[in-house]
Amino acid sequence: MKSILKATAVLSSASAVSIAVGLVSAKINAVLLGPEGLGYMGLLQGLVGLAALFAGMGVGSGLVRAGAKALADEDLRRVAALRRGAWLLCWTLGGAGVVLMILLRAPLSRVMLGGGEHTGAVVLMCAALLFGLASAVQTGLLNAHHRIGDLARISMLSSLLGVPLGLLLIWLWRERGVPLAVLAGFSVNWAVSYYFVRGGRYAPAAHLPRAEVFAATRALLHFGVPFTGSMLVGAGVQMLMPVLVLHALSRADVGFYRAAAAVAVNYLSFLLTAMGQDFYPRVSAASDRPAALTQLVNEQQRLVLLLAGPIIVGMLALVPYLVPLIYSPQFSPAIELLEWQLIGDLFRFAIWPASMVILTRNGSTTFFLTELAGGTCLLLTSWLGMHWFGLAGLGMAFTFSAILHFSLCVLILWRTLRLRWATENKLLFAMLVLFAFIVRVLPYAGFGSLRTPVALTLASVAGLGSAYILWGAVGGLKGLLAWRKSG
Repeated sequence: MKSILKATAVLSSASAVSIAVGLVSAKINAVLLGPEGLGYMGLLQGLVGLAALFAGMGVGSGLVRAGAKALADEDLRRVAALRRGAWLLCWTLGGAGVVLMILLRAPLSRVMLGGGEHTGAVVLMCAALLFGLASAVQTGLLNAHHRIGDLARISMLSSLLGVPLGLLLIWLWRERGVPLAVLAGFSVNWAVSYYFVRGGRYAPAAHLPRAEVFAATRALLHFGVPFTGSMLVGAGVQMLMPVLVLHALSRADVGFYRAAAAVAVNYLSFLLTAMGQDFYPRVSAASDRPAALTQLVNEQQRLVLLLAGPIIVGMLALVPYLVPLIYSPQFSPAIELLEWQLIGDLFRFAIWPASMVILTRNGSTTFFLTELAGGTCLLLTSWLGMHWFGLAGLGMAFTFSAILHFSLCVLILWRTLRLRWATENKLLFAMLVLFAFIVRVLPYAGFGSLRTPVALTLASVAGLGSAYILWGAVGGLKGLLAWRKSG
Protein backbone atom coordinates (compact mmCIF):
# COMPACT_ATOMS: atom_id res chain seq x y z
CA MET A 1 0.00 0.00 0.00
CA LYS A 2 3.03 2.29 0.42
CA SER A 3 3.42 3.09 -3.30
CA ILE A 4 -0.31 3.81 -3.66
CA LEU A 5 -0.21 6.04 -0.59
CA LYS A 6 2.78 7.94 -1.96
CA ALA A 7 1.13 8.64 -5.33
CA THR A 8 -2.07 9.66 -3.58
CA ALA A 9 -0.15 11.99 -1.27
CA VAL A 10 1.46 13.75 -4.25
CA LEU A 11 -1.83 14.19 -6.09
CA SER A 12 -3.89 15.02 -3.01
CA SER A 13 -1.48 17.72 -1.88
CA ALA A 14 -2.07 19.51 -5.18
CA SER A 15 -5.80 18.91 -4.87
CA ALA A 16 -5.72 20.38 -1.37
CA VAL A 17 -4.48 23.62 -2.90
CA SER A 18 -7.33 23.46 -5.41
CA ILE A 19 -9.83 22.91 -2.60
CA ALA A 20 -8.47 25.82 -0.57
CA VAL A 21 -8.76 28.09 -3.61
CA GLY A 22 -12.21 26.66 -4.31
CA LEU A 23 -13.39 27.43 -0.79
CA VAL A 24 -12.37 31.05 -1.16
CA SER A 25 -14.06 31.14 -4.57
CA ALA A 26 -17.27 29.60 -3.18
CA LYS A 27 -17.47 32.20 -0.44
CA ILE A 28 -16.96 35.14 -2.78
CA ASN A 29 -19.33 33.75 -5.42
CA ALA A 30 -22.00 33.11 -2.79
CA VAL A 31 -21.78 36.72 -1.61
CA LEU A 32 -21.63 38.24 -5.10
CA LEU A 33 -24.22 36.01 -6.80
CA GLY A 34 -26.47 34.55 -4.09
CA PRO A 35 -28.30 31.22 -4.50
CA GLU A 36 -29.83 32.08 -7.90
CA GLY A 37 -26.52 33.19 -9.44
CA LEU A 38 -24.74 30.14 -8.08
CA GLY A 39 -27.53 28.02 -9.51
CA TYR A 40 -27.02 29.64 -12.93
CA MET A 41 -23.32 28.79 -12.79
CA GLY A 42 -24.18 25.18 -11.95
CA LEU A 43 -26.55 24.97 -14.90
CA LEU A 44 -23.89 26.27 -17.30
CA GLN A 45 -21.29 23.84 -15.99
CA GLY A 46 -23.82 21.02 -16.31
CA LEU A 47 -24.47 22.01 -19.94
CA VAL A 48 -20.76 21.90 -20.81
CA GLY A 49 -20.31 18.67 -18.87
CA LEU A 50 -23.12 16.90 -20.71
CA ALA A 51 -21.91 18.20 -24.08
CA ALA A 52 -18.40 16.95 -23.26
CA LEU A 53 -19.77 13.52 -22.38
CA PHE A 54 -21.50 13.24 -25.76
CA ALA A 55 -18.71 14.76 -27.84
CA GLY A 56 -15.83 13.26 -25.87
CA MET A 57 -16.93 9.65 -26.39
CA GLY A 58 -14.71 8.53 -23.54
CA VAL A 59 -11.56 9.27 -25.55
CA GLY A 60 -9.54 10.44 -22.53
CA SER A 61 -10.40 7.37 -20.45
CA GLY A 62 -9.88 5.06 -23.44
CA LEU A 63 -6.46 6.59 -24.01
CA VAL A 64 -5.49 5.89 -20.39
CA ARG A 65 -6.79 2.33 -20.52
CA ALA A 66 -5.27 1.31 -23.85
CA GLY A 67 -2.17 3.47 -23.47
CA ALA A 68 -1.24 2.10 -20.06
CA LYS A 69 -1.60 -1.47 -21.39
CA ALA A 70 0.49 -0.69 -24.49
CA LEU A 71 3.19 0.93 -22.36
CA ALA A 72 3.22 -2.10 -20.04
CA ASP A 73 3.77 -4.24 -23.17
CA GLU A 74 6.41 -1.77 -24.44
CA ASP A 75 4.47 -1.31 -27.69
CA LEU A 76 5.50 2.27 -28.51
CA ARG A 77 4.00 2.28 -32.01
CA ARG A 78 0.65 1.41 -30.48
CA VAL A 79 1.00 4.30 -28.01
CA ALA A 80 1.79 6.73 -30.84
CA ALA A 81 -1.17 5.49 -32.90
CA LEU A 82 -3.50 5.86 -29.93
CA ARG A 83 -2.32 9.43 -29.41
CA ARG A 84 -3.02 10.35 -33.02
CA GLY A 85 -6.38 8.61 -32.96
CA ALA A 86 -7.38 10.45 -29.79
CA TRP A 87 -6.69 13.84 -31.37
CA LEU A 88 -8.50 12.87 -34.55
CA LEU A 89 -11.60 11.96 -32.52
CA CYS A 90 -11.27 15.04 -30.31
CA TRP A 91 -11.47 17.52 -33.18
CA THR A 92 -13.96 15.57 -35.31
CA LEU A 93 -16.45 14.92 -32.52
CA GLY A 94 -15.79 18.29 -30.88
CA GLY A 95 -16.53 20.12 -34.13
CA ALA A 96 -19.77 18.19 -34.55
CA GLY A 97 -20.71 19.02 -30.96
CA VAL A 98 -20.14 22.73 -31.52
CA VAL A 99 -22.29 22.75 -34.67
CA LEU A 100 -25.14 20.98 -32.86
CA MET A 101 -24.97 23.33 -29.87
CA ILE A 102 -25.15 26.38 -32.13
CA LEU A 103 -28.07 24.95 -34.12
CA LEU A 104 -29.93 23.95 -30.94
CA ARG A 105 -29.00 27.02 -28.86
CA ALA A 106 -32.63 28.16 -28.37
CA PRO A 107 -34.05 24.85 -27.03
CA LEU A 108 -30.87 24.27 -24.99
CA SER A 109 -31.30 27.70 -23.43
CA ARG A 110 -34.92 26.97 -22.45
CA VAL A 111 -34.44 23.41 -21.19
CA MET A 112 -30.97 23.56 -19.64
CA LEU A 113 -30.86 27.17 -18.42
CA GLY A 114 -34.51 27.95 -17.71
CA GLY A 115 -35.26 30.60 -20.34
CA GLY A 116 -34.79 31.60 -23.97
CA GLU A 117 -32.68 34.63 -23.10
CA HIS A 118 -29.48 32.62 -22.60
CA THR A 119 -28.70 31.69 -26.24
CA GLY A 120 -25.54 33.81 -26.18
CA ALA A 121 -24.28 31.91 -23.16
CA VAL A 122 -24.93 28.60 -24.96
CA VAL A 123 -22.79 29.74 -27.91
CA LEU A 124 -20.03 30.82 -25.51
CA MET A 125 -20.09 27.36 -23.95
CA CYS A 126 -19.10 25.91 -27.35
CA ALA A 127 -15.60 27.28 -26.81
CA ALA A 128 -15.58 25.84 -23.29
CA LEU A 129 -16.51 22.46 -24.79
CA LEU A 130 -13.52 22.46 -27.16
CA PHE A 131 -11.12 23.48 -24.39
CA GLY A 132 -12.54 20.74 -22.17
CA LEU A 133 -12.18 18.01 -24.82
CA ALA A 134 -8.61 19.00 -25.62
CA SER A 135 -7.74 19.06 -21.90
CA ALA A 136 -9.16 15.54 -21.48
CA VAL A 137 -6.88 14.18 -24.21
CA GLN A 138 -3.84 15.96 -22.79
CA THR A 139 -4.39 14.77 -19.22
CA GLY A 140 -5.27 11.29 -20.52
CA LEU A 141 -1.91 11.15 -22.27
CA LEU A 142 -0.09 12.20 -19.12
CA ASN A 143 -2.08 9.69 -17.07
CA ALA A 144 -1.30 6.82 -19.44
CA HIS A 145 2.40 7.57 -18.98
CA HIS A 146 1.81 7.74 -15.21
CA ARG A 147 3.21 11.26 -14.93
CA ILE A 148 1.77 11.80 -11.48
CA GLY A 149 3.80 14.89 -10.67
CA ASP A 150 2.67 16.73 -13.80
CA LEU A 151 -0.97 15.85 -13.15
CA ALA A 152 -0.64 17.27 -9.65
CA ARG A 153 0.93 20.47 -10.96
CA ILE A 154 -1.83 20.87 -13.56
CA SER A 155 -4.50 20.59 -10.89
CA MET A 156 -2.80 23.13 -8.65
CA LEU A 157 -1.88 25.69 -11.32
CA SER A 158 -5.30 25.51 -13.00
CA SER A 159 -6.92 26.50 -9.72
CA LEU A 160 -4.40 29.18 -8.85
CA LEU A 161 -4.70 30.81 -12.27
CA GLY A 162 -8.28 30.06 -13.32
CA VAL A 163 -10.21 30.81 -10.13
CA PRO A 164 -8.93 34.40 -9.63
CA LEU A 165 -9.66 35.16 -13.29
CA GLY A 166 -13.22 33.84 -12.91
CA LEU A 167 -13.76 35.81 -9.72
CA LEU A 168 -12.55 38.99 -11.40
CA LEU A 169 -15.05 38.52 -14.24
CA ILE A 170 -17.92 37.91 -11.79
CA TRP A 171 -16.91 40.88 -9.63
CA LEU A 172 -16.93 43.14 -12.70
CA TRP A 173 -20.21 41.94 -14.26
CA ARG A 174 -21.95 39.87 -11.55
CA GLU A 175 -24.33 37.34 -13.15
CA ARG A 176 -23.52 38.52 -16.68
CA GLY A 177 -19.92 37.50 -16.03
CA VAL A 178 -20.80 33.91 -15.06
CA PRO A 179 -20.54 32.45 -18.62
CA LEU A 180 -17.17 34.16 -19.10
CA ALA A 181 -15.98 32.81 -15.74
CA VAL A 182 -16.96 29.25 -16.72
CA LEU A 183 -15.14 29.64 -20.04
CA ALA A 184 -12.08 31.04 -18.26
CA GLY A 185 -11.84 27.93 -16.07
CA PHE A 186 -11.84 25.55 -19.06
CA SER A 187 -9.40 27.64 -21.10
CA VAL A 188 -6.88 27.95 -18.26
CA ASN A 189 -7.00 24.19 -17.62
CA TRP A 190 -6.30 23.57 -21.32
CA ALA A 191 -3.38 26.03 -21.40
CA VAL A 192 -1.74 24.54 -18.29
CA SER A 193 -2.13 20.92 -19.44
CA TYR A 194 -0.86 21.87 -22.92
CA TYR A 195 2.30 23.29 -21.37
CA PHE A 196 3.11 20.03 -19.59
CA VAL A 197 2.19 17.80 -22.53
CA ARG A 198 4.30 19.88 -24.90
CA GLY A 199 7.36 19.36 -22.70
CA GLY A 200 6.91 15.57 -22.48
CA ARG A 201 8.75 12.82 -24.33
CA TYR A 202 6.49 10.29 -25.99
CA ALA A 203 6.67 7.52 -28.54
CA PRO A 204 7.48 8.91 -32.02
CA ALA A 205 4.35 9.52 -34.05
CA ALA A 206 5.97 10.13 -37.46
CA HIS A 207 5.50 7.81 -40.45
CA LEU A 208 2.63 5.82 -38.94
CA PRO A 209 0.49 4.20 -41.64
CA ARG A 210 -3.08 5.41 -41.77
CA ALA A 211 -4.25 1.86 -41.17
CA GLU A 212 -2.57 1.82 -37.74
CA VAL A 213 -4.01 5.21 -36.79
CA PHE A 214 -7.52 4.21 -37.93
CA ALA A 215 -7.24 0.88 -36.08
CA ALA A 216 -6.32 2.76 -32.89
CA THR A 217 -9.19 5.19 -33.51
CA ARG A 218 -11.63 2.30 -33.88
CA ALA A 219 -10.30 0.74 -30.68
CA LEU A 220 -10.86 4.00 -28.79
CA LEU A 221 -14.41 4.22 -30.17
CA HIS A 222 -15.07 0.55 -29.39
CA PHE A 223 -14.32 1.32 -25.76
CA GLY A 224 -15.63 4.87 -25.79
CA VAL A 225 -19.16 4.41 -27.15
CA PRO A 226 -20.42 2.06 -24.41
CA PHE A 227 -18.27 3.95 -21.87
CA THR A 228 -20.03 7.17 -22.87
CA GLY A 229 -23.38 5.45 -22.42
CA SER A 230 -22.24 4.42 -18.95
CA MET A 231 -21.16 7.94 -18.11
CA LEU A 232 -24.42 9.42 -19.41
CA VAL A 233 -26.49 7.24 -17.10
CA GLY A 234 -23.98 7.71 -14.25
CA ALA A 235 -22.09 11.01 -14.17
CA GLY A 236 -24.50 12.43 -16.76
CA VAL A 237 -27.40 12.02 -14.35
CA GLN A 238 -25.43 14.02 -11.77
CA MET A 239 -25.01 16.78 -14.36
CA LEU A 240 -28.74 16.66 -15.14
CA MET A 241 -29.72 17.02 -11.51
CA PRO A 242 -29.55 20.85 -11.50
CA VAL A 243 -31.91 20.88 -14.50
CA LEU A 244 -34.29 18.51 -12.70
CA VAL A 245 -34.21 20.74 -9.61
CA LEU A 246 -34.77 23.82 -11.78
CA HIS A 247 -37.98 22.43 -13.26
CA ALA A 248 -39.23 20.72 -10.10
CA LEU A 249 -38.39 23.49 -7.61
CA SER A 250 -36.67 26.80 -8.51
CA ARG A 251 -33.36 28.34 -9.60
CA ALA A 252 -32.60 29.29 -5.99
CA ASP A 253 -32.97 25.61 -5.07
CA VAL A 254 -30.48 24.82 -7.83
CA GLY A 255 -28.08 27.09 -5.96
CA PHE A 256 -28.71 25.22 -2.70
CA TYR A 257 -28.26 21.87 -4.46
CA ARG A 258 -25.04 23.04 -6.11
CA ALA A 259 -23.71 24.29 -2.76
CA ALA A 260 -24.30 20.90 -1.12
CA ALA A 261 -23.01 18.94 -4.10
CA ALA A 262 -19.84 21.05 -4.21
CA VAL A 263 -18.98 19.79 -0.72
CA ALA A 264 -20.29 16.21 -0.96
CA VAL A 265 -19.42 15.51 -4.60
CA ASN A 266 -16.72 17.96 -5.68
CA TYR A 267 -14.60 18.79 -2.64
CA LEU A 268 -14.55 15.18 -1.44
CA SER A 269 -14.18 13.74 -4.93
CA PHE A 270 -10.75 15.32 -5.19
CA LEU A 271 -9.60 12.22 -3.32
CA LEU A 272 -11.11 9.88 -5.91
CA THR A 273 -9.75 12.00 -8.74
CA ALA A 274 -6.28 11.94 -7.26
CA MET A 275 -6.43 8.21 -6.62
CA GLY A 276 -7.94 7.50 -10.02
CA GLN A 277 -4.99 9.10 -11.80
CA ASP A 278 -2.75 6.54 -10.10
CA PHE A 279 -5.14 3.59 -9.67
CA TYR A 280 -6.81 3.41 -13.11
CA PRO A 281 -3.56 2.84 -15.04
CA ARG A 282 -2.52 0.18 -12.48
CA VAL A 283 -5.82 -1.66 -12.83
CA SER A 284 -5.70 -1.42 -16.64
CA ALA A 285 -2.21 -2.91 -16.72
CA ALA A 286 -3.26 -5.78 -14.40
CA SER A 287 -6.68 -6.44 -15.96
CA ASP A 288 -5.82 -10.04 -16.92
CA ARG A 289 -4.40 -11.03 -13.49
CA PRO A 290 -7.24 -11.73 -11.01
CA ALA A 291 -5.02 -12.21 -7.96
CA ALA A 292 -3.21 -8.92 -8.56
CA LEU A 293 -6.54 -7.14 -9.10
CA THR A 294 -7.94 -8.45 -5.81
CA GLN A 295 -4.88 -7.22 -3.94
CA LEU A 296 -5.00 -3.83 -5.69
CA VAL A 297 -8.69 -3.37 -4.89
CA ASN A 298 -8.29 -4.23 -1.21
CA GLU A 299 -5.27 -1.97 -0.79
CA GLN A 300 -6.94 0.93 -2.57
CA GLN A 301 -10.24 0.45 -0.74
CA ARG A 302 -8.48 0.42 2.62
CA LEU A 303 -6.72 3.66 1.76
CA VAL A 304 -9.99 5.28 0.58
CA LEU A 305 -11.75 4.36 3.80
CA LEU A 306 -8.85 5.45 6.01
CA LEU A 307 -8.59 8.84 4.34
CA ALA A 308 -12.20 9.64 3.43
CA GLY A 309 -14.04 8.00 6.34
CA PRO A 310 -12.88 10.32 9.15
CA ILE A 311 -13.32 13.34 6.86
CA ILE A 312 -16.94 12.41 6.13
CA VAL A 313 -17.81 11.76 9.79
CA GLY A 314 -16.10 15.01 10.79
CA MET A 315 -17.97 16.97 8.15
CA LEU A 316 -21.24 15.43 9.34
CA ALA A 317 -20.46 16.85 12.77
CA LEU A 318 -19.82 20.34 11.43
CA VAL A 319 -22.33 20.67 8.56
CA PRO A 320 -24.58 23.17 10.42
CA TYR A 321 -21.55 25.43 10.82
CA LEU A 322 -19.73 24.68 7.55
CA VAL A 323 -22.49 25.69 5.13
CA PRO A 324 -22.92 29.27 6.48
CA LEU A 325 -19.14 29.57 6.79
CA ILE A 326 -18.29 28.34 3.28
CA TYR A 327 -21.19 30.17 1.63
CA SER A 328 -23.48 32.44 3.67
CA PRO A 329 -26.48 32.12 6.02
CA GLN A 330 -28.69 32.33 2.89
CA PHE A 331 -27.64 28.76 2.08
CA SER A 332 -28.96 27.11 5.27
CA PRO A 333 -31.58 25.08 3.30
CA ALA A 334 -28.63 23.06 1.93
CA ILE A 335 -27.68 21.68 5.38
CA GLU A 336 -30.00 18.66 5.60
CA LEU A 337 -29.42 17.84 1.92
CA LEU A 338 -25.66 17.78 2.51
CA GLU A 339 -25.97 15.52 5.56
CA TRP A 340 -27.73 12.84 3.52
CA GLN A 341 -25.27 13.20 0.64
CA LEU A 342 -22.31 12.67 2.97
CA ILE A 343 -23.77 9.35 4.14
CA GLY A 344 -24.18 8.32 0.49
CA ASP A 345 -20.54 9.25 -0.09
CA LEU A 346 -19.43 6.52 2.32
CA PHE A 347 -20.98 3.86 0.07
CA ARG A 348 -19.82 5.59 -3.09
CA PHE A 349 -16.22 5.83 -1.90
CA ALA A 350 -16.10 2.29 -0.54
CA ILE A 351 -17.12 0.71 -3.84
CA TRP A 352 -15.16 3.03 -6.15
CA PRO A 353 -12.06 0.77 -6.51
CA ALA A 354 -14.29 -2.19 -7.39
CA SER A 355 -16.18 -0.18 -10.01
CA MET A 356 -12.86 0.58 -11.74
CA VAL A 357 -12.23 -3.17 -11.97
CA ILE A 358 -15.67 -3.70 -13.52
CA LEU A 359 -14.79 -1.14 -16.19
CA THR A 360 -11.37 -2.57 -17.04
CA ARG A 361 -12.03 -6.32 -16.62
CA ASN A 362 -15.73 -6.97 -17.14
CA GLY A 363 -16.04 -4.56 -20.04
CA SER A 364 -18.03 -1.50 -20.95
CA THR A 365 -21.36 -3.32 -21.27
CA THR A 366 -21.39 -4.56 -17.67
CA PHE A 367 -20.19 -1.18 -16.47
CA PHE A 368 -22.98 0.46 -18.47
CA LEU A 369 -25.66 -1.74 -16.89
CA THR A 370 -24.47 -0.98 -13.35
CA GLU A 371 -24.37 2.76 -14.09
CA LEU A 372 -27.79 2.55 -15.77
CA ALA A 373 -29.31 0.96 -12.68
CA GLY A 374 -27.76 3.58 -10.39
CA GLY A 375 -28.64 6.52 -12.65
CA THR A 376 -32.23 5.41 -13.20
CA CYS A 377 -32.68 4.90 -9.47
CA LEU A 378 -31.23 8.35 -8.73
CA LEU A 379 -33.49 10.12 -11.24
CA LEU A 380 -36.65 8.36 -10.09
CA THR A 381 -36.03 8.65 -6.36
CA SER A 382 -34.86 12.29 -6.71
CA TRP A 383 -38.09 13.25 -8.49
CA LEU A 384 -40.20 11.47 -5.89
CA GLY A 385 -38.04 12.77 -3.02
CA MET A 386 -38.43 16.39 -4.12
CA HIS A 387 -42.21 16.02 -4.31
CA TRP A 388 -42.48 14.28 -0.94
CA PHE A 389 -39.68 15.92 1.12
CA GLY A 390 -38.57 18.97 -0.87
CA LEU A 391 -34.87 19.71 -1.17
CA ALA A 392 -33.89 17.17 1.51
CA GLY A 393 -35.45 14.44 -0.63
CA LEU A 394 -32.56 14.86 -3.08
CA GLY A 395 -30.09 13.82 -0.38
CA MET A 396 -32.19 10.81 0.61
CA ALA A 397 -32.31 9.76 -3.05
CA PHE A 398 -28.53 10.13 -3.37
CA THR A 399 -27.96 7.84 -0.38
CA PHE A 400 -30.49 5.24 -1.56
CA SER A 401 -29.01 5.08 -5.08
CA ALA A 402 -25.46 4.89 -3.67
CA ILE A 403 -26.45 1.85 -1.58
CA LEU A 404 -28.05 0.20 -4.64
CA HIS A 405 -24.96 0.81 -6.78
CA PHE A 406 -22.74 -0.49 -3.97
CA SER A 407 -24.74 -3.72 -3.77
CA LEU A 408 -24.69 -4.29 -7.54
CA CYS A 409 -20.92 -3.85 -7.79
CA VAL A 410 -20.29 -6.24 -4.89
CA LEU A 411 -22.52 -8.86 -6.53
CA ILE A 412 -20.93 -8.51 -9.98
CA LEU A 413 -17.35 -8.83 -8.74
CA TRP A 414 -18.21 -11.78 -6.53
CA ARG A 415 -19.78 -13.62 -9.48
CA THR A 416 -17.07 -12.80 -12.04
CA LEU A 417 -13.87 -12.50 -10.00
CA ARG A 418 -14.74 -14.10 -6.66
CA LEU A 419 -13.39 -10.89 -5.17
CA ARG A 420 -13.44 -10.84 -1.39
CA TRP A 421 -13.02 -7.82 0.83
CA ALA A 422 -10.24 -8.06 3.39
CA THR A 423 -11.57 -8.50 6.93
CA GLU A 424 -10.00 -5.20 8.01
CA ASN A 425 -11.86 -3.41 5.22
CA LYS A 426 -15.20 -4.91 6.24
CA LEU A 427 -14.76 -3.90 9.86
CA LEU A 428 -13.59 -0.40 8.94
CA PHE A 429 -16.51 0.17 6.59
CA ALA A 430 -19.07 -1.16 9.07
CA MET A 431 -17.69 1.14 11.80
CA LEU A 432 -17.83 4.22 9.57
CA VAL A 433 -21.40 3.52 8.43
CA LEU A 434 -22.47 2.99 12.04
CA PHE A 435 -20.85 6.28 13.09
CA ALA A 436 -22.53 8.19 10.24
CA PHE A 437 -26.01 6.84 10.96
CA ILE A 438 -25.65 7.52 14.69
CA VAL A 439 -24.92 11.18 13.90
CA ARG A 440 -27.87 11.40 11.49
CA VAL A 441 -30.37 9.68 13.80
CA LEU A 442 -29.58 11.52 17.05
CA PRO A 443 -31.83 14.57 16.32
CA TYR A 444 -34.76 12.28 15.42
CA ALA A 445 -34.31 10.38 18.71
CA GLY A 446 -34.62 13.58 20.75
CA PHE A 447 -30.88 14.03 21.35
CA GLY A 448 -30.28 16.94 18.99
CA SER A 449 -28.25 18.84 21.58
CA LEU A 450 -25.76 15.95 21.76
CA ARG A 451 -25.36 15.67 18.00
CA THR A 452 -22.26 17.82 17.54
CA PRO A 453 -20.21 16.62 20.56
CA VAL A 454 -21.04 12.96 19.82
CA ALA A 455 -20.21 13.41 16.13
CA LEU A 456 -16.89 15.12 16.91
CA THR A 457 -16.00 12.32 19.34
CA LEU A 458 -16.74 9.65 16.73
CA ALA A 459 -14.80 11.59 14.09
CA SER A 460 -11.82 11.85 16.46
CA VAL A 461 -11.91 8.09 17.12
CA ALA A 462 -12.01 7.37 13.39
CA GLY A 463 -9.31 9.93 12.62
CA LEU A 464 -6.87 8.75 15.29
CA GLY A 465 -7.38 5.11 14.29
CA SER A 466 -6.77 5.93 10.63
CA ALA A 467 -3.66 7.98 11.47
CA TYR A 468 -2.26 5.07 13.49
CA ILE A 469 -2.78 2.59 10.65
CA LEU A 470 -1.37 4.94 8.00
CA TRP A 471 1.65 5.72 10.18
CA GLY A 472 2.35 2.00 10.37
CA ALA A 473 1.91 1.62 6.60
CA VAL A 474 4.45 4.36 5.95
CA GLY A 475 6.91 2.72 8.36
CA GLY A 476 6.91 5.35 11.09
CA LEU A 477 9.31 8.25 11.24
CA LYS A 478 12.15 6.30 9.63
CA GLY A 479 9.94 5.32 6.70
CA LEU A 480 8.65 8.89 6.31
CA LEU A 481 12.19 10.29 6.14
CA ALA A 482 13.18 7.66 3.57
CA TRP A 483 10.06 8.56 1.63
CA ARG A 484 11.04 12.21 1.44
CA LYS A 485 14.59 11.37 0.35
CA SER A 486 13.30 9.18 -2.46
CA GLY A 487 11.25 12.18 -3.78
